[in-house]
Amino acid sequence: MPHSLVRRTAALVALAVLPLAAQAPRHVILVTLDGVRTQEFFGGLDTLVLNGTERQHNVGDTAAVRRRWWRPTPEERRRLLMPFFWDSLAPQGLVLGNVARGNRVLIQNRMRFSAPGYLEMFTGRAQPDVTSNDQKRYGHVTVLEHARRALGLPREQVALFGSWENFRWYAASDSTAVVVNAGSQPMAPALETPRTRELARLERRAQPIWHEARLDVFTGAMALDYLRTRHPRLLVVNFDDTDDLAHLRRYEPLLVALGGLDDFLHELWTTVQADPRLRGRTTLIITTDHGRGRTPEDWSNHGEDVEGAQEIWMAVIGPGTAAVGEPRGVTGVRQAAVAGTILQCLGLDPAGLAGAAPPVPGACRGAR
Repeated sequence: MPHSLVRRTAALVALAVLPLAAQAPRHVILVTLDGVRTQEFFGGLDTLVLNGTERQHNVGDTAAVRRRWWRPTPEERRRLLMPFFWDSLAPQGLVLGNVARGNRVLIQNRMRFSAPGYLEMFTGRAQPDVTSNDQKRYGHVTVLEHARRALGLPREQVALFGSWENFRWYAASDSTAVVVNAGSQPMAPALETPRTRELARLERRAQPIWHEARLDVFTGAMALDYLRTRHPRLLVVNFDDTDDLAHLRRYEPLLVALGGLDDFLHELWTTVQADPRLRGRTTLIITTDHGRGRTPEDWSNHGEDVEGAQEIWMAVIGPGTAAVGEPRGVTGVRQAAVAGTILQCLGLDPAGLAGAAPPVPGACRGAR
C-alpha cells in the first residue's frame, strides 16, 4: 500500500476513534444534605439563630461558638463551616440559591418537607399525591430507574445509600429496580465487602440521633466503598443528621455536622479524581430537599406554612459544567431540575423522563 494511502487511512481511523473517546461512560453522583438552610450554606453562623437557641439553653458556651464560627463576612463564615466546598468545589462549578446574589432556587411542591421534596427531585416534577412522609412506594418512575433502563445497565450500576430508612420506598417505583441501602439496613450478601461488614459491626455500637435513620458517617462510608468497588454510573447519597439536629434545635452540633459533610465531600472528590474510570467523567450534584424558617422561632421547622422552607440551594461540578462559581441574577431554577440535570450529565435526553423539568442551564454543556 502506498505510504500516502497508509497515512490517509490512519487519519480516517483516528477520526473514527475520536467520537468513541468522547462517548466514554459518564458518571453522576447526587449528594443531598437534608434540610440545610440557605442561610448557613451561604452565610455560615446565623447569630439570630444562635441568640435564640442560647435563650432556650440549647447552646453551652455561646462565646466559644462565636469565637469558632463568627467572622465579619458571609464568605468567611461559610468557609469555616465547609472549607473544601468553598475553596475547591465551588470555583470549579455552578452554585445557585444565594439570594444576596439575586438568584433563588425554589421547590415546586407545596408541602415543603422531605418526601415531597425527594420525589420532586427524583421524578423531575412536583407530585401532588405525595403529601406525607409515610413509608409508601409511589407509582412515579424515578430518574434512577429511568437512567438504568435507558442506558441498559445492570441493577448494581445504579445505587442509592441513604441515612433515612424511607428511601427504601422513595428511590424507585419498582422495589427491584436499583440497589438501595437505607437506614439500619445490612448490605445485601451479594454486595458485601470486608469494609461493609466492619461498618455494620461498628454501627451496632452507635446511638443514632433518630430511630428512623442511621448516622451519616456510616452512610457516607458505605457509599464510598461502593463507589470504589463498583464504579456505579449513578450514585445517590442522602444524608440526614443536619435535619435531625435542626428539629432538636441543636444549633452548635448542626454547624459541626456541616463540617463533617464537607469532609465527606473532600474524600468523595479525591476518590473520583484518583480513579481513572471516574476522573474527568463524573458530575457531582449537591443539594437539599427543603429549606427551613428564617426566624429564631421557626428556623428549626419546615412545612407548607413555614416561610423560607421553599428556598433551597444547588451546586453542580463536573467536566461539562460552566465554572462560574456563584453567578448573579439567575432565576427560574427549581428543585425539579435535578432529575433532568442527572440525565443530561449521563448523556441522556432529559425529555425521556415524562414530565421532567429542564436541566439546570450550564450544568452539563456538551453532554448531548
